[in-house]
Order: sequence, then C-alpha cells, then structure tokens
Amino acid sequence: MKPGYHGILRLFPNASPDLLARNTGTPAVVERSPVDEPLAQKEVQRPTGGRVLVRVESVRKRLLDEDNLCEKYHVDLLRYAGVISGDEADKTKIETSQRKAQKGEEEKIIIIVESC
Repeated sequence: MKPGYHGILRLFPNASPDLLARNTGTPAVVERSPVDEPLAQKEVQRPTGGRVLVRVESVRKRLLDEDNLCEKYHVDLLRYAGVISGDEADKTKIETSQRKAQKGEEEKIIIIVESC
C-alpha cells in the first residue's frame, strides 16, 4: 500500500480506486504558509525620483457609481508586485475613470502607471 492510503480511507471511506491512486503519492509542497499578515514590502524595479500617476480605467457593459470602482484593490496589487513603491499621497496620485464597453468589447480594467 502507498503512504497516506489509510488516511484517505479514514476521511473518505467510499473513495474510488482512482481517487486513492491519485492522492496517495508524495504530498504537495506548499509555497508559502497561509497566514494573515501583509506581504513584505519590495523595492520598485526602477526607483522614481518623484510621484507616480496610476490611472485605473474600468470598461464595463453597465456603468457603476464612481464610488464602487474599487481602485484600491488594483493599486495594492501594483504595490505588492513592486511596480510602485507605495500608495501614500506624497508618492502616488490615483485617477479612476470608467467608460461603457463598445458592442462586442469585453469588460476589463486598464491600468496605466507613469511618473508625473
């Protein structure tokens, strides 16, 4: 018997032979532990001397109220990826806009980052 076979049978007594064969090998390696802590701050790939302008444009079939565009999520992703050094007011200016999608155009978010 393969390692882990009895553990799976204990949790899933009616498991199929295929499920057992696929899940009793080497356990998966977790890349990082899932904890509730912020990601480490990274430096920007190319440090800028001044402020950065981040434009977040939402292309939607049905327009939203301006306060529901949720640009915070996208700006935080830019910060986590190291594209911008921070989202503080003295480092980053954030502009949001939206437009109605043209016929056949898919909904999307367009993010433009430039130094200002």
